[in-house]
Amino acid sequence: MDSIPRFIPLSEQSLGIISVLALMLAIVIAAAIERTVFFRRAGWAARMLERTLPTVDMRQDALLRQLTARFRASVFADTLQAIAEASHLQSADDMDRYIDEAIVRTLPRLDKHLWLLDAAVTLGPLIGLLGAIIGMTESFNVLSAAGPNVQAVTGGVGHALIATGCGLAVAIVGVAANAYFIKRVRACTLQLDLLKLTSVKRICLVKRQAPESAVHDSHASAMVPLKRVSNGTTNGA
Repeated sequence: MDSIPRFIPLSEQSLGIISVLALMLAIVIAAAIERTVFFRRAGWAARMLERTLPTVDMRQDALLRQLTARFRASVFADTLQAIAEASHLQSADDMDRYIDEAIVRTLPRLDKHLWLLDAAVTLGPLIGLLGAIIGMTESFNVLSAAGPNVQAVTGGVGHALIATGCGLAVAIVGVAANAYFIKRVRACTLQLDLLKLTSVKRICLVKRQAPESAVHDSHASAMVPLKRVSNGTTNGA
């Protein structure tokens, strides 16, 4: 509570610069908290999907729909839905392009609000520098007046340093948060690509192995009558 009476005069003397920087810091912290919760949920869904996907038979549409419904609240929902819809396609390239469209639609959810961190990193030091200029201007105005007040001069310098420090604090928090979330976005994008590649591989292998097994069975069934005819001919001779 004691900091509020001190904050208001500082904000007035810096022409609102300190208030703007405080608002920017609050926005950066709020965006960082929201993105942290989002990526924690995405990481939990990725681990659960990694355990569940090997047990799902890609040939059964009902199981794919159940898997999509289970993860409908996660970031993988659109990709799983696209996999279920593309499972009937014959070509692996067609399936790949179909699922890529869903992944591209998902990407804006990954970097949501990150532009606020980028803006804070750039604008924080600049706004702090503007506050420093305003504080130094007050000090020079006092020095140019007759009978300068030492406290007034040092007060202007103090406002300049506070504004600069607030701008650097906003930039430091923004840089750290932005670097962390860029890494999480990259990891989540790789998980989406891995989900696509795994699904396409399993579905295409199932489709290719089925005709091969059918051809093998047809050859085996065709060899049995020929052997019987041969044995009959031999016995007749």
